[in-house]
Amino acid sequence: MFKLRSQVFGALMMSATLIVAASQATAAEIKFALEMFEGDNPEFNAAKAFKDYVENKSNGELTVRLFPGNQMGSVRDTTEMVQAGTLEMTLPSDGAFAGFYKPIQVWSLPYLFRSAPVAWDVMSGEFGQWMLKDIEEKTGIKALAFSQNGFRSFVNNVRPIKTPADMQGMKIRTMESPVYMEMVKALGANPTPIAGSEAVMALQQGVVDGLENPPPVLYTGGAADVAKHLTLNEHVLGLHIIVVGKSWFESLPPAHQAIVQEGARLMASVENVQKTEGDWIYAQKIAEEKGVQVHTSTPEEKQAFKDAVYQPVRKYIAEQVGEELLQQMEASVGEAEAKLYQQAE
Repeated sequence: MFKLRSQVFGALMMSATLIVAASQATAAEIKFALEMFEGDNPEFNAAKAFKDYVENKSNGELTVRLFPGNQMGSVRDTTEMVQAGTLEMTLPSDGAFAGFYKPIQVWSLPYLFRSAPVAWDVMSGEFGQWMLKDIEEKTGIKALAFSQNGFRSFVNNVRPIKTPADMQGMKIRTMESPVYMEMVKALGANPTPIAGSEAVMALQQGVVDGLENPPPVLYTGGAADVAKHLTLNEHVLGLHIIVVGKSWFESLPPAHQAIVQEGARLMASVENVQKTEGDWIYAQKIAEEKGVQVHTSTPEEKQAFKDAVYQPVRKYIAEQVGEELLQQMEASVGEAEAKLYQQAE
């Protein structure tokens, strides 16, 4: 009798072990590395929305583990890991991604987008969807969606910037990006490429006179603590690309692929709205809490800046990505504006 009980118990234990093993085999963990730190900020909030959506829609068969604050390395590091198949997911900016895919620079045309909703329409429209597929074909990285990384504006310690002439002779910190350097040169200022981690100290110590970033980054990153003037001129719309490993994504069942794709679009929507909202919320915080003098550019002032920088930067980007791609982007923007503002095409 004891022997029979032992055999029955052993059979039950083996069955339970197989059930657990089967459930573990069907569950997939998505390791998602991002640059921004954990907290109440658009990137992390959007990533958290992705995590909640995917885990709930898959009934826990998919789990998402977030690695914020560059825990897995720089954006370039994590993008290389996704490309190599050693990481499932990351969120590079357009500047970092240009090293993998040159045509992404077409989004950096200064004053290309009249408003955030115009950019959103282009991201989700025919041009944006074509580029997502082209990224996959050219790099082997599966691009799921584009999202907004904020409109970039200038802070400085010399004078209020209301016209291009106000920037004459200023030393402006830029990313190590030829596009941004060309833009600053076209404004009569001197571009000074400095790593992001050293930018605030360079401004504080007078190594540079100013720098440019979206208001939430200026506030949380510390630049607003050491700057005197902020001009909300919104010269370039920063872009994020939501990317995953191609082989990993294709290994998922079709139902799980659909959930991940849906989650990416939800994530893009969350970041788009919070980034847009954050531009004016943090501009107000910068003025009220940091004592920075804030000037919002008028449409006429923006046009003066566009007149100064658009063609020189366009010429440079055309040399990098080709005239045809630029024309396609400009046509897409025109269609989005016509749709949004009900203008005749």
